[in-house]
Amino acid sequence: MPRLDVDTVMSAIDQLLIGAMDEGQMQAAAETMRQLFNGSKACFAGIGPNPEDWAAYATDPDAALQERCFGDLAPDFVEMGDALRGIPLGSVYRDHDVFGAEALRSSRVWQEWMRPQDMYGGMACRLAKKEQAFWFFDVQRGRHQEGFDAQDAALLEKLYPVLRRVVELRRHIGRVVIQRDEARGALDRIAMGITILDQDMRITYANEGADEILSDPDGAVGLHQGRLYARQPADQRQLRHLVEGALRSAQDPLASVRASMILHGEDGSHSLSACAMPAPPSPDSAGKVLIALRRLETAANLVACARQLFDLTDTEAKFASALASGSSLTEAAEAQGVRISTARTHLARIFQKTNTRQQSQLVSLLRSAALPLRPR
Repeated sequence: MPRLDVDTVMSAIDQLLIGAMDEGQMQAAAETMRQLFNGSKACFAGIGPNPEDWAAYATDPDAALQERCFGDLAPDFVEMGDALRGIPLGSVYRDHDVFGAEALRSSRVWQEWMRPQDMYGGMACRLAKKEQAFWFFDVQRGRHQEGFDAQDAALLEKLYPVLRRVVELRRHIGRVVIQRDEARGALDRIAMGITILDQDMRITYANEGADEILSDPDGAVGLHQGRLYARQPADQRQLRHLVEGALRSAQDPLASVRASMILHGEDGSHSLSACAMPAPPSPDSAGKVLIALRRLETAANLVACARQLFDLTDTEAKFASALASGSSLTEAAEAQGVRISTARTHLARIFQKTNTRQQSQLVSLLRSAALPLRPR
């Protein structure tokens, strides 16, 4: 191979580390390695007995061939992988030495996948392993190129610590991304707004519920230049105090601070409850506050919830729902077409079944009774 200068090698290492932190740059990292070894193809790949073990970041990927790699050719790749498990991590090997030139050229993998991509001679090393699964880096040369020599192998051996670190970071970040996406998916299912903001009220995360609340032009809160604000000036002052109190409680858990408030829309409607607390601990959560926002309105399925949760009859559930919606007992009686004395009898039974004593307690209980899950 031609002698490489230090800058070229260091530039390749920089691209590898960028790929480690950003999956979208892994293909560019593979391309950099292909050029470094003057190859026809290069690939970082994970292989193992289970589909979740599989991954591939290759130069100039052919979509149809890539699909076959994870499809009908997968058993052949797994079988080839069995022959590589005994090779120590970091040891450079050549395809022909491991599989034998004749056996490799007669395999389906070479005939139907490698040859169409001009992969006529490969050099590789295993980078990391976990039980039966492992990662490797592979670089190929084309039909009309010379094979890899001792200098190529020596360079790959020297790059092994960097390549191994790239794969370890990629695997770790991949797990974090999965966990993050699972957590965000769960938060998006909650029928309330969840936001995380810094001490300047700048929002760094908002779930679907928060996006809907913040985009409501008549709502109690909004978004201005990336910052959360309350539409009523008095609410804005209290909201800021709420955030400051949550930040203080993160430093002093025994501090007595206000944790919740009611926010009002411009016309007095579209009210929200806001509950603030320090953001869950993480490397990026220092100095941040989580705020849960919930509309103060009766859920559409409150009648069904009241029946299921408190074993109310249909009539009792309708009375309870009407009261929770703001109707008086007289108005609820008129809506149901019954006398006020009958309404009081229903109310007494509702009190008994819900273990409440006052209408205000009942309304508070029913408003919080509906399961806070968003319909899909």
